[in-house]
Amino acid sequence: MKTLIMGALDEEIDGIYAAMKDRRELKAGAFTVYGGKLYKEEILLCRCGIGKVNSAAATSAALSVIGGVNRVINTGVAGGIGKGIKRGDVVLGTRTVQHDFDATADGKRKGQIEGFDSEFFDGDTYMLEKMERALSAENIPYHKGIIASGDKFIADNAVAGSLNAEFGAISCEMESAAIAQVCALYKVPYLAMRAISDNGDEEAVESFYEFVHKAANNNARAINKFFRTEAGL
Repeated sequence: MKTLIMGALDEEIDGIYAAMKDRRELKAGAFTVYGGKLYKEEILLCRCGIGKVNSAAATSAALSVIGGVNRVINTGVAGGIGKGIKRGDVVLGTRTVQHDFDATADGKRKGQIEGFDSEFFDGDTYMLEKMERALSAENIPYHKGIIASGDKFIADNAVAGSLNAEFGAISCEMESAAIAQVCALYKVPYLAMRAISDNGDEEAVESFYEFVHKAANNNARAINKFFRTEAGL
């Protein structure tokens, strides 16, 4: 089993990088990918950069250039826009959607991309269930629901509310659905997990920088537990 783990920022992958053994540096096009072991499993770890283009390009490069990937996990931080979601909580993406993709003038639903029957990309149920158990074992509060991605840092209560109302989204960020689209094209199982660093409101930027490390650490703990459990440790 080979798992590709994607994160946009150093802070989002540092905890996983530190836990990896037998690290080696690989190249996938313009991107650096770190290969190694996390417990007994082979891991590819990539810092893709912020935004849908960066994340899609890095995912496609890793899947095609390195190859052999059986599943993809996108880890990172995000804004929480659902009721009861607090900073430090983790959101597991049952589905993801690109909230800024709009071909409604051509008869599509908002977020629906040509060639796909739905505006939503489904998260892999096996990884979702296993990650739930890992989060519970680590006593990290979590929620399951829709993650909305777009090339905009949401820092406005009204915009955040509209994403919740239109898509049922409980979290918003800038990469997950783009990675999900690439995984759907390559037919590779995918899961997005986002630790909440802010609430998508007018204080989101300040809150993001204050809580990014704590939030990312919660994801790293859960991912490490996920792989420990799979290794039978």
